[in-house]
Amino acid sequence: MKRPRCWGYFVIRLDHLNGLLSCLRGQTPSHADWPRIIALANKTLCSPAVAARLRKAGRFPALPSDVATFFAEMERRNGDRNDRIMAQLDEAAATMNAAGVSPILLKGTAWLAHAPPDERAARMLADIDLMVPADRFLPMIDQLRGIGYCPDSPDPQPGVPVVLSRPQDTATIDLHSDYGSANTLSYSFDDLAQNAALLELAGGIVLLPSPVACTAILLLHDQLKGRDYLRGRIDLRHLLDMQSFASRFQQDDWDELNRHFQSGYARNAMRTQLLTARKLLGMEVPRALTRGIRARLQYIRRLAQLRWPGLAPFLTFLSLLDPSYVLARRAARRTLLDGEPIAASGLPRRESLERLFIRNELGKI
Repeated sequence: MKRPRCWGYFVIRLDHLNGLLSCLRGQTPSHADWPRIIALANKTLCSPAVAARLRKAGRFPALPSDVATFFAEMERRNGDRNDRIMAQLDEAAATMNAAGVSPILLKGTAWLAHAPPDERAARMLADIDLMVPADRFLPMIDQLRGIGYCPDSPDPQPGVPVVLSRPQDTATIDLHSDYGSANTLSYSFDDLAQNAALLELAGGIVLLPSPVACTAILLLHDQLKGRDYLRGRIDLRHLLDMQSFASRFQQDDWDELNRHFQSGYARNAMRTQLLTARKLLGMEVPRALTRGIRARLQYIRRLAQLRWPGLAPFLTFLSLLDPSYVLARRAARRTLLDGEPIAASGLPRRESLERLFIRNELGKI
């Protein structure tokens, strides 16, 4: 059966995305529009990953000289930056260790510490994500204050992440005492620590969550906390991270991941992201974890928004009417606040609406 002619036009207009995806698979795209591919690689913060994958596949000699120079320089500079981030992480870990805490690494920080040193240049990080026990959250902020860090909040509280910075540093530190939501998926320090691996840095000790937990946290971060499921957004860096973490999954690992996302809304969000990773990157995912009409429609919606960005507000509004999302919102609104039930409503707060319809976050397309 032939596909409609409009589908061919739709795909052609995404040539720059297809070219970038070819590079991320270690392939040189034919008839590459390099300015547009590089622009998209920069927008998604994937230029160092493109460089690393093309170099590993031996494709650099086939690149135009100026393109090869650009990617080589991006990889080199990002490698230098990540070396500074690792030194910053080591100092923070040693400071916390001195107070009896080994922090857990989250998201891109976990990937960076987990990767072999010669592959660390491939990942661009915005910050250092750490988790500490809730009862040690405030003392650890004080420990970091002692080496010059300044929190972004004058009155930090456990349960609310705090961003700490110093003017001389490459990255900020995002300090967490838990991660997630009780209505979808939530991790405490102890939840992650029980299956975490101990990692010795040059001067400090940190904990690495299991690959399943790392993957679940990325799904939770993008699809649910970041509302990418509702917005139709894609974070290619995190898809690449997931591909790396899941590369050695056995069936038991996939089963465990699936158990983390049981509610209808969370399950649909997980399946959409895994389907996107399979379609765009060739990530190997069991079919049972990508099936469902909502996942397929959301994947098509993502591509449609890339082709026609003006559709995004209308399609986001339709996503808010998804019955699984409405049920999840109502469940969240039934939680208690100061002993009083919050009135049930399927509508998100004003801040959430601004994030859904206005905010354009770093690295997302």
